Amino acid sequence: MKINSKIGVIIDRSGLRDDYIAKRLNVSKKTIYNLKKGLSYPTFEKAFILARILNCKVDDLAEIEEEEK
Repeated sequence: MKINSKIGVIIDRSGLRDDYIAKRLNVSKKTIYNLKKGLSYPTFEKAFILARILNCKVDDLAEIEEEEK
């Protein structure tokens, strides 16, 4: 099983600026960059805050890819 982040796509579609999101999450713009590129993942708490900022569900932020057997 693999988790694919969709945070970058959702942020880009939201029209919100990275610095605005960073300020609301209380993180750096570099952290937002890493989240968008899938280089890091938000904590459980930050994922819920991010979902609220982006007006989506936490489930929308990532998808689970099943591995083929």
